[in-house]
Amino acid sequence: MFVAVSETHSILTEHHYLGPTKTARMAWRDDVGVIVFGAPRSRSVPKDWLEVVRWCLVGPPNSGTQQWARAVRELRNTFPECRTVISYSDPSQGHDGALYRACNWLWAPTWLRLRPPPTGNGAWDRVKQQAVKDRWVFPLKEDGGERERRLYLNDESLMRRMPWASYVEPKWRRGRFDPRTGGGGFKRWKATQ
Repeated sequence: MFVAVSETHSILTEHHYLGPTKTARMAWRDDVGVIVFGAPRSRSVPKDWLEVVRWCLVGPPNSGTQQWARAVRELRNTFPECRTVISYSDPSQGHDGALYRACNWLWAPTWLRLRPPPTGNGAWDRVKQQAVKDRWVFPLKEDGGERERRLYLNDESLMRRMPWASYVEPKWRRGRFDPRTGGGGFKRWKATQ
């Protein structure tokens, strides 16, 4: 169920490597953990999307898929105007996106992920350089192609070398998307690493 963000602080303090967050709008909490949502931080993402800023599981293995299914049902009911949820996984912390893939999220790579800049990914605090993240998207509703336009890999050189990497909108049927038909080619990209 949706709860106040403050109700997630103890779980995040104890079990999440980043701890609690101050940038959250709402949180989902159940017997297997918490999912904390905030406004998207990227300037290129519409403000009516939601971003998962923390996802912390404390339940039995493989409980994340059931938790996400429950949360999605409530998101669709509580926020009918929201069409997309976005999140980022940090491979430098061992988060390879397995949970997102198990929950049918779609890989939507940024050019930074496909070709990290030689200067690195910058540093928020001017001391510690940030690792490049994988971007994941969960479509809640069809949106007339807007999501694909926003997530399209706008880099001519990368598109020539890896046209399969850019995000593609999945096929929809009866209000649900087929995860096999959309996203970027994560498995193909992973095989090149």
